[in-house]
Amino acid sequence: MTTGRVEVTAADIARIADVKPTAVSNWRKRHDDFPCPVGGTDRSPRFDLAEVEAWLQQQGKARRIPVAERLWQTFESVRGSSGAEDALALTGLLLLHLRLHPEESLPRDKAGFSRLKERAERTFARAPGGAVGSLGQLVTPLQYDLGSLQLSLLAAAAEAAASEGAEETFGHLCERFLAQGPRSGFGATPPELANLMVALVGTPAAGTILDASCGSGTFLLAAAEAGSRRVQGQELSHSLAVLAALRLAFRNIGEADTAPVSFDIHTGDFLRRPAFPRARAGAAVGHPPFADRGWGYDDLTTDPSWVYGIPPRGESELAWIQHALAHTLPGAPVALLMPPAVASRPSGRRIRAELLRRGALRAVISLPAGYATHYSLALQIWVLRHPRADDPVPDGLLVVDAGAEADPRRLIAKTWAEYTARPGGFTPTPGVARIVPLIDVLEDADVSPRRYLPQPAAPGVSLEALATTRSAFEDSLKTLRSRLPSVPGLPDLTEFEQAGVRTVSLAELAKSGAVVLRRPAPAEGSRTSEGLPHHGEARFLTARDVVEGRPASESGPNPEDRLQHQPVRAGDILLPVATRTVVARVATDEDSGAYPAPTLHHIRVTDTELLDPWFLAGYLSSTEGGHQATSTTSSLHTRVDPRRVRVPLLPIERQRAYGEAFRTIAEFTRALRAAHDLGQDLARNSTDAVAAALRGADTAADDTMPLPL
Repeated sequence: MTTGRVEVTAADIARIADVKPTAVSNWRKRHDDFPCPVGGTDRSPRFDLAEVEAWLQQQGKARRIPVAERLWQTFESVRGSSGAEDALALTGLLLLHLRLHPEESLPRDKAGFSRLKERAERTFARAPGGAVGSLGQLVTPLQYDLGSLQLSLLAAAAEAAASEGAEETFGHLCERFLAQGPRSGFGATPPELANLMVALVGTPAAGTILDASCGSGTFLLAAAEAGSRRVQGQELSHSLAVLAALRLAFRNIGEADTAPVSFDIHTGDFLRRPAFPRARAGAAVGHPPFADRGWGYDDLTTDPSWVYGIPPRGESELAWIQHALAHTLPGAPVALLMPPAVASRPSGRRIRAELLRRGALRAVISLPAGYATHYSLALQIWVLRHPRADDPVPDGLLVVDAGAEADPRRLIAKTWAEYTARPGGFTPTPGVARIVPLIDVLEDADVSPRRYLPQPAAPGVSLEALATTRSAFEDSLKTLRSRLPSVPGLPDLTEFEQAGVRTVSLAELAKSGAVVLRRPAPAEGSRTSEGLPHHGEARFLTARDVVEGRPASESGPNPEDRLQHQPVRAGDILLPVATRTVVARVATDEDSGAYPAPTLHHIRVTDTELLDPWFLAGYLSSTEGGHQATSTTSSLHTRVDPRRVRVPLLPIERQRAYGEAFRTIAEFTRALRAAHDLGQDLARNSTDAVAAALRGADTAADDTMPLPL
């Protein structure tokens, strides 16, 4: 059987061989017989896995590649040609078939694999727990072309199943795929968040739990684990819908004590063509698409789901909310993940107000930024309820801000349990949770939790602390005045060339050995926040440190290659690679021993009788020197290349005179920054002191006293 070439990166090779990525780079440099790249780019080459494996075994550097790793590398190669979801669904179909038919032998040719794939599709259509007919309809749209790479994938999956078990192989493959975040091709919801949201709606006594945008089935699996016996899902992507059904089917044939769940998964556009009848689900959960401009505004103007108003074109999330409510039974709970803008956008105000007036929206919960999937935003959970005709309208809206919690699950679960147990006697937590009266929310229907959760009052600033800050600021002003630089009576540096003074570029000085120019290059593998390889612990100077005149702010393991990554010495010059303003800094004793980040040019003057470091740094920081160093610009930063700068070679005594002037200016700059920082502290502490006094006066005042206007 002919299979396709499986490609791997240098980082993949390092993981396979259990070495650091720098070792792979060394192998490529030192061994002429190391496999040549077969793809990728010069900066990120890709290699043939079979050739790499043979070379590693020949060198005695690794045993045979584990079957699970071989399967993953094959999957990574296939995903580029047929799509990750298609590749995973194809693999899952085979693994489910092998799990239910362990006697199946591995074919030896393409025709045999084609017949095996057909048998796997029939097995999937009769998967345990799947709704009759729906699984067969899921497979129909999937047309897999069994090319050489796909055959390699099926062969690797069969080998892994024989070694580790089909169920374990599929679970491991899904876990690695879903852990990739945005690279997986969709926003996979973390299981812990899905478990939390399922807990908020509970296990319905009647009906099913519905996820109308089920993706890979994470919410449906969470519902099954929580005790739900029936789940329904719909997904626009055929491959993701198959993946969701496969995960549920594998769950049903897992541990003997695991209660099976009945599942019904369909593909299609839920808003335009819902697969399930309205008002049937016992609860709904999910993570609908965000900011979808093509959700069907023009096609759905007469949709009966718009009980609370027709959603504007830019409010797709409110369309999903209303459809979820319409497909649940009266009294059924709904929990949906929402972006924070839905809570406050003016275009959705009318619908939010109707959701509040009719008692549909019960709670809005803010999550920590970055907690949900790959979003950096602080997403929200909206907890709703399909109101019954005779339900009283709640007196208020529960708002919760869990943004300060690293893991908000315990806080949210505790708050929700207390709220549902006794909503009328709910005890608010300042800055975290409270019930906001509807009359306070309905004015502009902004349901953002932080709007109604002012932070707890900070303790006031003591007069002693305020006096200390003021005294330090006055001292800094005196220091600043004493360091005001005088204007030197020296000729303009820009006139040196006209006056016949020789100029020479830094590139030429570097060739002569008078200076050494370095820019630490990021290496593959483990990195600090600035991208340096590491081994041990060290301080790192960043571009921002240089521009702001502060000490090394980063810490991390020591660079492994000490020839390429030299530590800073006092007198070295550091210059950002990209910056808005060209600033060259002369390293001090405090900087000595730190490592420059790859965002810095590192310049070392080796012949101090030819060139003064302070003179060079001052000239690089000047308008003329900065202009010469500029290579390219963008709207935000200037690209700096110091090799282009032509430095006037004055006699060393005159350079040192200029250098002393530049040093005075640098000291004045540091004093100015220190005064600025202390002044900011003084202003902030003074504001807090006045606010504390105001809070005290407000507490002592009569609550019925009208506010002065």
